[in-house]
Amino acid sequence: MYNIATERQAIEDYVSKHCVHDFVYQDTIGFEALDYYLTMNESVMLEFVCTYLDQTNGIDTPYPKLPMTI
Repeated sequence: MYNIATERQAIEDYVSKHCVHDFVYQDTIGFEALDYYLTMNESVMLEFVCTYLDQTNGIDTPYPKLPMTI
């Protein structure tokens, strides 16, 4: 099981490796949009956390592709 701190670490890791400036969700753009999108879509957040944990344990797993960019 993981907690909100792990979710935050996964998001921070993702944005350190990927540009999210053009990500759009609802009325938000960029980091805020990504954070909101992941918060509202638990299955995607779970995928992000699992990818982050894989990567921190030496397993080369790509993050899922994000659907909404401008």
